[in-house]
Amino acid sequence: MPRLLRFAIAALASAIIILILTFGTYALHLWVGGHLSVRDFLLRSLMVFPIVIGLVAGLWPSPQLNCGPLRAGIVGAFVGLAYGYLAPRVMFSYGVRHWVGFGRLAWQIDGAALLCGATAGICAMLLSITARSRITITSVAIITVTAVLLPAPTFDLISHSQELTIAIVTPNDTGVGSKKPDVVADVYSTPVDVDNVTNRVLHLLRNGGVTDTYRVSNVYRQGHGRSVFVVVVLSHPIVNTVHLREPCGGDVIYLEGPDGWKKIPSQIPTLSRSLTLEPPIVEEAIAGLTITEAGGWSTGVQIWKPTN
Repeated sequence: MPRLLRFAIAALASAIIILILTFGTYALHLWVGGHLSVRDFLLRSLMVFPIVIGLVAGLWPSPQLNCGPLRAGIVGAFVGLAYGYLAPRVMFSYGVRHWVGFGRLAWQIDGAALLCGATAGICAMLLSITARSRITITSVAIITVTAVLLPAPTFDLISHSQELTIAIVTPNDTGVGSKKPDVVADVYSTPVDVDNVTNRVLHLLRNGGVTDTYRVSNVYRQGHGRSVFVVVVLSHPIVNTVHLREPCGGDVIYLEGPDGWKKIPSQIPTLSRSLTLEPPIVEEAIAGLTITEAGGWSTGVQIWKPTN
């Protein structure tokens, strides 16, 4: 009976921790891998983990709850890290080159799987094979809250993550000046206030010395962290691929001129990530836009021609 109870406590505790670190942080717009597909990947990979950690707790040799918290935490962390590393590779049958080394799948996936596995393992073992004192329960709560809150700023710091707003601006000569721009935003970004974005973009254009009349036709927002704006002025359909560097901590305008693309202000620092403009693949579009996110993911959209 004590072994069955330890199994049940460990399995239930780890399942709750995994749900908190996936659905909970998703609901709060926090990071557990940065992307919705990573959350789903984690859930599928960690489905068996409660059973694994439950068996470890149930088969623990001591029949009494007298294991030291440090020892229990180390065992839970080891099991969680091993499972978080191996399970995604076994489940999805990746080739040999993905088996050795952190980041072989994608460093977001590896980091999130290890984080979830280690946190769930530590908390499950603390609650199942040690005396559930006030200190133990407090430690579990602190570990869980830290795992929820700490990854987001750490991820932002390492990857230079930003909340990137891309405004596509076209000449206002089609009679659609009052039409609202099309908006696409991911779930981790703050909601887009179209009027505020439009006013900010037009203000940036005026300050940048762009005097022609333009309208904001499309707005894309992705990522989280420090807010930056990229204003792309498209006067003609794209005929050649163009790579526009993402600014680092500031707003920038990219304006096509006779000698190529002009960056305003020219001295603003940029990151290695780029916004890629390509010739459209459908007749109704003027360009294709590919946005590279901080974690290495890419999102592609078509920029449509202004219509009445």
